Amino acid sequence: MKSERSPLLDYAIIGLLTLNLAVAAYGAFRPGAVAVADAATPSAAASPEIDEAQALQLAERVLDRYNAKDNAGLYARFDSLARTQLGREQFDAQMEKLYSLIGQVDDFAYSSAVLAGSDNGRDYYHLNFKVRLSGGSFKNGDMRLTVTRRGEELSPVGLFINGSDQLQQ
Repeated sequence: MKSERSPLLDYAIIGLLTLNLAVAAYGAFRPGAVAVADAATPSAAASPEIDEAQALQLAERVLDRYNAKDNAGLYARFDSLARTQLGREQFDAQMEKLYSLIGQVDDFAYSSAVLAGSDNGRDYYHLNFKVRLSGGSFKNGDMRLTVTRRGEELSPVGLFINGSDQLQQ
């Protein structure tokens, strides 16, 4: 029975990785972006200036909508740059796969922020979290929110949740 489930799980993970890669790649390499920072201003290198409280608050808002399976609210939370690259129907289809594989996120803890890249003066960050899961195939995992700044706010451009400890069945 386990061999029948394994390919489905592999395909779901590969699909979600591809989705995250596409959204992150667009965020990093999108054409026609407008420069918002002076070229003389140094970027945050090894230690990006991300406020942990702000990262936790964003993750809570995203996960509230994720756990409620509120695709419309979650889609609206993403930055307009991400929404133009991923249509609502595609988003809904990918989220349904994620819900069935991952289940609910019961708890999360902020781990770190990493500068993912810059494009025309706009910095993109990976906010990393550890998560506890239920209702899916995994009990623990990692979550990565890829974000950019819009004024003082963090605006998500990518979401990736990966299970690490598979439940025994």
